[in-house]
Amino acid sequence: MFEIIRDIGAITRKTEIKTNAEFRRLGLANNAFIYVIRTYEKPGMFLGELADSVQIDRTTAFRTVQKLVDNGYLRLEDDAKDKRLRRVYVAEKGKTVYPELHAFEQHSSDTLLSQLTIDEQNELKRLLSKLVY
Repeated sequence: MFEIIRDIGAITRKTEIKTNAEFRRLGLANNAFIYVIRTYEKPGMFLGELADSVQIDRTTAFRTVQKLVDNGYLRLEDDAKDKRLRRVYVAEKGKTVYPELHAFEQHSSDTLLSQLTIDEQNELKRLLSKLVY
């Protein structure tokens, strides 16, 4: 049944290629757009929490966040209670591009799932939640 995992991988790669090509002009290739989306939708995550939410190792995530800070998409703030933690927020430039990022993500999702009924989409979600990675 490893074909299922191969299919999931193929879908992931095709989606990444398309999104990276779309957002390269914004300096958000290499899946950097995901960080802007996640941070916009859940502002104030600490760096490790953001890394976990995008399911990327923390070192890579920290480097990507720093690039996005340097490019004006995100900003970091020290946690008020625990100075060891840094919280991530969307900067003005990130807020400006978020609607485009979200619309592209929504369109991609709608296209990918267009052949499935609502019940099939719910079943797919249920089954995927059972996968352990």
